[in-house]
Amino acid sequence: MKPKLLVLLSLTAAVAGSAALAEFKQVKKESQFQQQIVDRKLVGANGDWTIIKADGSQSGEFNGNKYVGSWKWSGKYWCRNGVIGGRELGTNCQLVEVDGNSVRFIRDKGKGKVSVALTIE
Repeated sequence: MKPKLLVLLSLTAAVAGSAALAEFKQVKKESQFQQQIVDRKLVGANGDWTIIKADGSQSGEFNGNKYVGSWKWSGKYWCRNGVIGGRELGTNCQLVEVDGNSVRFIRDKGKGKVSVALTIE
């Protein structure tokens, strides 16, 4: 039994170490946001996707529902307003962080729910 426990602990440490390697850095300027994210498809692990467009619009699909909206940059935050499947989301300004080809959005100016990291295509 001890060898199995040792292998399990080693795997756990390896996974924890990989998670620690993720180094998301905050996008603080609109120019960074434009360069790294705008007009590129963002895809979630479950197939959800969105494209945040340079003209201030956005579109996509979440949980099988069509998404349309608009956005603007305000201070150090990305502010969006949209409709998913006929449901109004309201405006929310979010902290944006990027790590390589992954991006995550944290609602309520970084104090709210963290959106799952999306892959930038």
